[in-house]
Amino acid sequence: MRKICLVCLLCASLCWYAVDDALARGLYVRDRVNIPLKRNASENSQVIGMASTNDYLEVKEEGGEWVKVTTPDGQEGWVPVRLLTTETPRALIIEQLNDKMKAYAENLKAVQDQNKALEKENRELKFQVGSLTSDVDKSKSDYVNLREASTTYLDLKADYDKLVAADKERIRKLDELTKEYSRLKTSERVKFTIVIGVILGGVLQNLRGKPKKSGYKM
Repeated sequence: MRKICLVCLLCASLCWYAVDDALARGLYVRDRVNIPLKRNASENSQVIGMASTNDYLEVKEEGGEWVKVTTPDGQEGWVPVRLLTTETPRALIIEQLNDKMKAYAENLKAVQDQNKALEKENRELKFQVGSLTSDVDKSKSDYVNLREASTTYLDLKADYDKLVAADKERIRKLDELTKEYSRLKTSERVKFTIVIGVILGGVLQNLRGKPKKSGYKM
């Protein structure tokens, strides 16, 4: 008797688990089948709606060969269990695969567009790098030319400074020679004046020392 009770409890537990499992997961309408929703769990019951092929039906209640379900659009009624399946219908799988392929195609297009944008950006960056390289090369050339010009300028300035210093020295020497010439000229004039004075003095002295002739009247 105890064994029979245990078996009954086990069966009840399995049935309850199966009902819970169905209630938890829901069922699909089989391929190429449209199921009328009945008001009650009977073939002769009134039709109150339709469940289309591949619809996912939420199981509300089970009653032997019938289950009470809710359709995706909210209709509620009883349908035969034999027309339902736990497996995802092939048409729905294909539709899901098509949706995934469409999503993949859209993602691929987005990636391709992004790749094109990156290639364009890469070309622009390469162009900018080329321009910067040209600018750097030009700057280097300008620097070398400027350094050479600076060296030439410094050399020319040094030569100019030497010429200026030499010209100043020449002017200084010319001034000294002019002063010396003026001094010598003044000295010559003094000598000449002295000589003329001496000569004139001697002449006058000689004239004064001669005797006057007789009979000569002044």
